[in-house]
Amino acid sequence: MQHTSSRRPTARWVAGLLLAGVLASAGVQTAPHAAASPIGDAKTRAAALRHQVDALRLQAEIATENYDETYAALGQAVNAHIEAQRTLDAARQASGASADQKSLRARALYMSGGPSAIYLTVLTSGSITEVAARLHQVQAVVAGDAHQVQQDAKAVTRLDAATATLADSERLANRLQKQVAQQASRVNALLGQTQALLDAADSRVLQIAEQQRQAAAAAAAARAAAALSAAQVDLGSLPDVAASPLAKAALAFAQTQLGKPYLWGATGPASFDCSGLTGAAYAAAGLTLPRTSRQQWFAGPHVALGQLQPGDLLFWASDVSDPSTIHHVALYAGNGLMVAAPHTGDVVRVQPVYLDGYIGAVRPGATAAPTPPPGA
Repeated sequence: MQHTSSRRPTARWVAGLLLAGVLASAGVQTAPHAAASPIGDAKTRAAALRHQVDALRLQAEIATENYDETYAALGQAVNAHIEAQRTLDAARQASGASADQKSLRARALYMSGGPSAIYLTVLTSGSITEVAARLHQVQAVVAGDAHQVQQDAKAVTRLDAATATLADSERLANRLQKQVAQQASRVNALLGQTQALLDAADSRVLQIAEQQRQAAAAAAAARAAAALSAAQVDLGSLPDVAASPLAKAALAFAQTQLGKPYLWGATGPASFDCSGLTGAAYAAAGLTLPRTSRQQWFAGPHVALGQLQPGDLLFWASDVSDPSTIHHVALYAGNGLMVAAPHTGDVVRVQPVYLDGYIGAVRPGATAAPTPPPGA
């Protein structure tokens, strides 16, 4: 029988330490509990829990975005590697055919005594006309040999270039594959920390935290609705202007996915992450979008808040002045609502638009997309 002291700490115990650390860093006294109001203490703990969970979920969204971006690049690298292999195979085949042809020509020249012997046959001709004809034939043979030498040199150059390209593509694919594995581990670690915090909290704290979350979401929705209404008035825009057939089709597809689980890195059909949902929606409508929310930011003209139409893409960033920090995207559904795949543990659903961290909107396929800055 094992001693109690040799048992491994449970996930709840470890998460309890994490939560205690959060409370301590916030200046919250975790003991003794008898000196504080039970309800007040639970509310404080719930607020700290919600703050920490929200922070971890944001980090997970950013890590997921990094993963999606690298995974898409890996797919492109693999395709490039396959194409490089085909090019190399073709170059090798062409080089082999050239070598075979050169071998046959060399053998024929050897059997005839070489170029000098061929020129001697010209001198044995019986007439000037025959000499001229044979001389022309000899010159054609010699010129053909020179041309073949040039072709051989080009074939060797193509073969060398194809070999180098294949090696480069293989190195890139290997590097991206390692990055994908590292980023996947990062996402899983963040999700594990989030779940550990939730598992460690008692039911009362979880209940209060959920109530606080709902209240905060309602307040954010009210602020967004007021801002949207004010923006429409300032621009003289009518609310919910009719969307294009493309946008309607994309939104209709997204609405048929309601209830499907969020899964980071997923593009459907059974589950989605945020940009996986928007990409699948527009693909169903006939328009291919880039894989990630950061890349989708450049998929069409940017739209002011007061000019939103159903089907527009809405974006959120950790720094609203820097599109490279975009980490979330959703489809505007009209009337201040949007269709979104929010985060792990949630499902595709309709929810009110919120503007905390909102960086802007894009209308895919409306006109030529703006040119992204270098490195975007």
